[in-house]
Amino acid sequence: MRTGSQSLKVSQWLAKHASKLEIDANVVDLHELKLPIFDVGETEAPNAPKVLSALEKADAVVFVSPEWGGAMSTGIVNMLQYVGYELAHKPVMLVGVSSGRGGSYPIMQMRITGYKNNHFVISPESLLVQGVDHVLNDHEMPEEGEDASVKKRADYALRILKDYAQALKSVRDSGVVDHENFPNGV
Repeated sequence: MRTGSQSLKVSQWLAKHASKLEIDANVVDLHELKLPIFDVGETEAPNAPKVLSALEKADAVVFVSPEWGGAMSTGIVNMLQYVGYELAHKPVMLVGVSSGRGGSYPIMQMRITGYKNNHFVISPESLLVQGVDHVLNDHEMPEEGEDASVKKRADYALRILKDYAQALKSVRDSGVVDHENFPNGV
């Protein structure tokens, strides 16, 4: 949600690495798009169609959130208010980012926030990026070093996400999904 954020750096690293895994990836920068605070009575919001279109076209999504005061990004919470079924039956990988030793609270919050009525499927493989100033600053994949374990975990989580995307596409294409009669997750 800020210019030059470390979360954006992480997002861009993941997108570039995804391309090495033959995954088409795009970054949706919520700071750049500046979605207005969701209002139930508002029928049109600037840039909401751009976000929703990107989510609709995606076979999988990665949510990258900094930890702010022990909480996830309010930008992601706000974005999820705009989402209908654009993410339905698509896998979502969660990434928590912290300049220190935190970052796990956003992952926990994202696990319980939003997916019920949007019907997305949370990948069991998350990524915790701690000490973000010192990691993911290049695209080398060292065997050892300060960020070797983060890069290996990111690679693994993206590979799992890719396979989940292929598997869940068959669910979306099967005809079994019935949002008209079952619009809510519970």
